Amino acid sequence: KEEFFVKTKELFERAPVWKSIFKMCLPTVVVMLVMTVYNMADMVFVGQTGIAAQVAAVSLASPFFLLQMTLSTWIGGGGCTVISAALGAKNTEKAKAAGAACILLSLVGGILLGGAALLFPNAFLHFFGADAATWDYTAQYLQILALGTPVIVFSNVFANLVRAEGAVQTAVLLNMLGTVANIILDPLFISGLNLGVQGAAIATVLGNIFTACGLLFYLRRRDTILTLNMRKAFHMPHVFREIFTLGIPGSVSNLLMSAVNTITNRIVIAYGADTVAEMGAGGKAGMIVAMVVMAIALGVQPMFAYLYGAGNTARLRETFRKSGILAVSLGIVLSVVCFIFRFPICGLFLKDEALVASAAHITVLGLLGMPLIGVYYLAVNYLQSV
Repeated sequence: KEEFFVKTKELFERAPVWKSIFKMCLPTVVVMLVMTVYNMADMVFVGQTGIAAQVAAVSLASPFFLLQMTLSTWIGGGGCTVISAALGAKNTEKAKAAGAACILLSLVGGILLGGAALLFPNAFLHFFGADAATWDYTAQYLQILALGTPVIVFSNVFANLVRAEGAVQTAVLLNMLGTVANIILDPLFISGLNLGVQGAAIATVLGNIFTACGLLFYLRRRDTILTLNMRKAFHMPHVFREIFTLGIPGSVSNLLMSAVNTITNRIVIAYGADTVAEMGAGGKAGMIVAMVVMAIALGVQPMFAYLYGAGNTARLRETFRKSGILAVSLGIVLSVVCFIFRFPICGLFLKDEALVASAAHITVLGLLGMPLIGVYYLAVNYLQSV
C-alpha cells in the first residue's frame, strides 16, 4: 500500500506538470481512439455489404449505445472522482468502498437497461425512429446490444476506475484487447457467416467480454486498491450517493447526445434510409475530434480530483490551464486533418459516390464547432472533480 501511494504521489504531485499530463493523457487518448474504432468498426464492415438500410440501422441504434455509455459514465465517472479524491486524502478504505459500489451499480444498472430494451423493443425502435425499411435490421442489432448491456457497462465503468489509481497503461491494453477482438470478429460474423448487422452486434458484445475478463484478472492482483468484494460498499453506504451525484455532469452530456441523435434520426428518416446513412457517416469525423479532446479531459480528471483532495490548489490550477492549451491545440489540428480527408473518411462507410459527397458536406458542418469542444469537456470534468 505504501509503495502504491509513493508512485501515485510522484505522478500526481511531484513530477513536472506537463510530464504528468502527457503520462495520464496519452494512454487515455489511445483508449478513446480505440473506442472510436470500436464504434466505427461495425458501420465500416456493415458498409461493405452495400446495403444502405443496414448502415442506417447501425446509426438508428446508436442512441442505445450512447445510453449504455451514459450509464457507464455516470457510474464510472462518479466512481473515478470519489476514488481519486480519496487517494489524495490517503483514505484507502473509502476508495475500496467506492470501487465495490461501482461493481454493484454497473451490474444492476446494466441488467435494468438491457432488460428494458428486451422487454419493450418496439417502444425503443419507435423512439429511435426506425421505419419499415430499417425496422428488422435495427431490431436485430438492438436485441444483441441489449443482451450484452451488463458486460458493456461493467467493462466501461472499470476502465474509468483503473485510471483513477493511475494505471492508465493497463486501461489501454484492456481496451485494445476488446477492440482487436471486435475488428477480427466483425468480418467473420458480418460477411463470413452472413449475419449482417446481427454479426456486428455480436462482435461488439464479445469484444467487451474480452475486456471484462481482462479487468477481472487485473482486479485479482494484489497491487490495486480496487476490490471485487461488493460487501465493502456497505461499510460506507454514503459512497453510493457521492458516486451518483458526482457522475451526473459527465453522464448528462452522453444522455443529451443520445437525445440529439434520436431526434435527428426521427426527422431524417422521413427522407429515407440513404439520408440516415449519410448522417451517420458524416458525423464520424467529428466524433474522432470529440473523442480525442474528451480523452484529454478524462485523462487529467483523476489528477484534478487527487490534487483537490490533497489541497494542492496551485498545481490544480496549473494542470487545468495547461490541459486547456493541449485540448484546444489538438482540437484545431484534428479538425483541419478531418476536413482535408473528409471524402476518404466518409468512403469507409458508404459505396455510392453521391452518398459520400453528401456525407462529406455534413462532415464540414459538423467540424465547425470541434476546435473548441475540448474547453467544454475539460470544464465539465474539472467541476465534477472539485
